[in-house]
Amino acid sequence: MIYALNLFNFVPGKEDMYRDYSVKAGRLIYGLGGRVVSSGYKPIRYLAGEVNREQFIIVEFPSEEAFERFHSEAAQHNIHRLREESTSDYIWTLFEPWDLREWVKT
Repeated sequence: MIYALNLFNFVPGKEDMYRDYSVKAGRLIYGLGGRVVSSGYKPIRYLAGEVNREQFIIVEFPSEEAFERFHSEAAQHNIHRLREESTSDYIWTLFEPWDLREWVKT
């Protein structure tokens, strides 16, 4: 299992383009056994950081291979451009699960 963290801002006026991306990407993600774990829109407040981002999504994939298939299929269907043209300040990072509770015990 891996997690994809997405932090970004919408380009004003292009929210519908990102909505289209979300529907198309979601079909691929769920079809590969992934799921959206959490998402957020408009922070309550900013606590740290040099660039504020107003949206986030965390997607769980069953494996890195499943993520790679999503990434390739999205490229084949030319849907990455919807995300790229409708967002700014994008951070997209893959993480392995981290058992923080176990980690602090060591």
